[in-house]
Amino acid sequence: MHPMSADRLSCDLDLAPRGPETGMPALALGSSAFLALGTLPVLHYLVLLALPLGIAAIASGVRALRRGGAAPSGRIASVTGILLGALGVLGWAGLMLLWYLLEQATSH
Repeated sequence: MHPMSADRLSCDLDLAPRGPETGMPALALGSSAFLALGTLPVLHYLVLLALPLGIAAIASGVRALRRGGAAPSGRIASVTGILLGALGVLGWAGLMLLWYLLEQATSH
């Protein structure tokens, strides 16, 4: 029985997918950004979290896709996270525009 060298061990460990390469962080952040928009009727200010969560989801998904080592399911999770994050950012921007327009309409 030969002892494994440190180089061989680190090579084997590098092949295991890490968290960012699985796309799950992007999917979780994107889902959170999208769900934050759904809190509008109950918790108005929680909607403001959609912007930072959406930006973080997009950044995490792009990083995972750039690494390219993810399995197809990881790429799908990354793309889904990016899309949900983008929906969160666009929904936040739409709500801010709507609130601005309502403020302008009621102030005149």
